Order: sequence, then structure tokens, then C-alpha cells
Amino acid sequence: MIIGNGVDIVKISRIENLLIEKKYNFLNKIFTEKEIKYINKRNHSLETISGMFASKEAVSKILGTGVGKVNWKDIEILHDEKGKPYVKLYNEGFNLCRKLGIDRVYLSVSHEKEYAIAFAIGEGKGYINNIMVPKNVKNILPKRKKYSHKGTFGRVGIIAGSTGMTGAPYLSTMAALRTGSGLVYTIIPKSISEILSIKLIEAIIKPVEDNNTGYFTLNSFKEIEEIIKDMDVLAIGPGMGVDEERIEIIKRILLNYKKPVVLDADGINCISMGDPDILSNREGSTIITPHLGELSRLLGISIREIQKKPMEYSKYISNKYNVITVLKGANTIVGNKRGNIYINSTGNPGMATAGSGDVLTGIITSLIGQGVAPYEAAMLGVYCHGLAGDLARIDKGEYGMIGRDILDNIPHSIKILE
Repeated sequence: MIIGNGVDIVKISRIENLLIEKKYNFLNKIFTEKEIKYINKRNHSLETISGMFASKEAVSKILGTGVGKVNWKDIEILHDEKGKPYVKLYNEGFNLCRKLGIDRVYLSVSHEKEYAIAFAIGEGKGYINNIMVPKNVKNILPKRKKYSHKGTFGRVGIIAGSTGMTGAPYLSTMAALRTGSGLVYTIIPKSISEILSIKLIEAIIKPVEDNNTGYFTLNSFKEIEEIIKDMDVLAIGPGMGVDEERIEIIKRILLNYKKPVVLDADGINCISMGDPDILSNREGSTIITPHLGELSRLLGISIREIQKKPMEYSKYISNKYNVITVLKGANTIVGNKRGNIYINSTGNPGMATAGSGDVLTGIITSLIGQGVAPYEAAMLGVYCHGLAGDLARIDKGEYGMIGRDILDNIPHSIKILE
């Protein structure tokens, strides 16, 4: 299959000027000995040099880097007996090809008056065929029965959002839907309901009274309590904000709702500023998904100290509060009160972007709603989340990746598991 393509157009006069200014320095910087030998054979034809230059640029675009991260000479443009160009890759160029699952690069070069145009196509089995999914993760994904309906795959409630933070409930909701939830109820303050009704076409929007504040108030609780009574699982916290009323609302939900809860972001911050011991008193399972700063506030321990012993602190807080802990980071750690630890192997630095955690919350919540046990849902969730980020990196790179890119690749990550 086609993994990628690249096109580059070079103005021949530009190459001519470079040759006039610094002929041999230019040739030796850009081309290998074999390439220069061919250029000499072609009597330093400007069309030939321009075509080979454009070809290197086109191939670098297939690799997703451009020339720079891949050296000019890592991409070699050679010619067969009939003069047809072909590509050989070395060093970082070769390594990237392997990572992307590209087996062959096809190259076409043409000239149009003052321009040389190169078009390259990378074909192969693709990155997904090179992924070895750990058995303890792969076997978690439930098989779907033929005779199912939307209720079969869970009723998920997402309690999230406030003015200025509409993206958080959007990303968590869409992540739950993309992970396979049959019904997702987005429970939000009434003031932001119009925005999310427009953004979320497939979700069920449940606005609750907020007295025009733009955030949940104590007057919201009775409505929330009524809405969530039929939910299979809740996610609480993304974009909610923190104050005394929201601290109290989260406390009441946790103590009254008897089924699993995924507590994230401001849900964790509200608990930290309120009474963390209520986690221990819950009847249902609780998953907390802190990053280092949120865990630091919850434990009252510095980030630097947690960084020294992340596994130990994951075990400690899981045991102390009877929760499953998902400590987010470069190698996300999942721990439970029994002392089990799973260290995730997927993901990349491009995922350190706003909204990434909201997507993870939606994935884990969805899996629980589909009947996966909470600890296994956390393991599978962080793996799929990281894999979706790795797939997003192929197209967007690490610098340009945003939360929606991770979201868009959830179905592809699950397809690999299938």
C-alpha cells in the first residue's frame, strides 16, 4: 500500500546560481560520489542536477522530516542502464523507512521549461505491520457480538467543562465514541451547552442549571444525580475548574454513585483541595489519571520527589485510597492496590499537548462502559492512547501534533489490536 508521497519543484536558475557561486562546495555537500560521477557523465547538465536535487527533497517529504534531520547524502539518487532514476537510502533515511514500513520508493522526474519536478511514492506494509502488541494488552479488547445494539456497548457519562474550557468535554466525549461506546452523555453547565450541541453531533448533550455562571454550582447536583443514575460509568473533571461548590459536587457524586468513575484533571484537583479520603469510602471502582503536578498536589509531595520513585508512589496512592492510578508521563504507569504495575511502551513527546489527557480519559471510560474491568481498561487505554499518538506522529510529526490528531487515530490504534 502507499505509505506516503512527496513532491518538489526546483527552479533551474536557482541551481545555476548556486553552481556559479560555489560549484564544488555545493556539489560535495549535496551529492554522493556516485551521484557526482553521474553528473560528470552528463556534463554537469543543469536539468540533471536540478532533477536530482528536487528528488532528494521529494523523498525527504515521504519520510516526514524534510532535509535537515535526514542528511542530503542519506538519500542517494541513482540511475539504471536506461537512465531511469531510483533511490537508495542510508543511515537515518534508511532507519525512518523501516520505522514507517516503507519497502520501496518510486521516483519520477520531469522538466517543464524553467523547472525540475520530482514526485516520489513510498510503498510497503506500513508502520502498523511492524507493531508487536503485548499479549497481556491485546487479549483485553472484547470481541463484539453480531447481535448487538448501542446499549450493549455502554452508557457513558462525561461530567466536564466550563466557560473557556469547552474543548475538554468535546475531546473526552469524542474519544469515548471513537473507542466504541454506544451512548455517550455529555453533562455540562447550561451556559456552554449551545457550543457543545454544535460540536458534538453524535453525543447526547445534557445541560444542567448553572445560574449563568458558566460552571457547575451546587444547584447543578440534583440534575446531575438524576442523569447519571442509569450510567454504566462516569468520567469526571476535564475542564471543570475548581472552587468550593465544585469540590462539594464531586464529593457528593463520588459518594452517591456506586459504579466505576474515572477521575481526571480538575476532578483530582477538587479532591486534593477537599477530602481525598472520600476515595477510600467509595463503593464503586475509581481510576485517577494524574500527571505529575496533580499527583504532587494530591499527595503533598514535590514533583521532584515523585520523579525519583514514580512506581513506588503509584503503588502507594493506589493502596492508600483504594484506587487504580494512571500516572501520566513519558512511560505512563498503571498501578492498583494489589501492587500490580504496568508500564506503557507506546507514545512520544508530541503527545505533551493540551487535550491529550482528555482523550485518554474518554478512552478508558469507554472501555469500562463496554465491560472491560477497570484495571485492564486502564492498561489497554494507555496503550491505545499512546499508539494513536505514534500513528499521529507519522503524519503530523511531534511538533505539530494536537489533541485532535490523537483523537482521529484512536480507530486505527484499535484496528491494530483487532
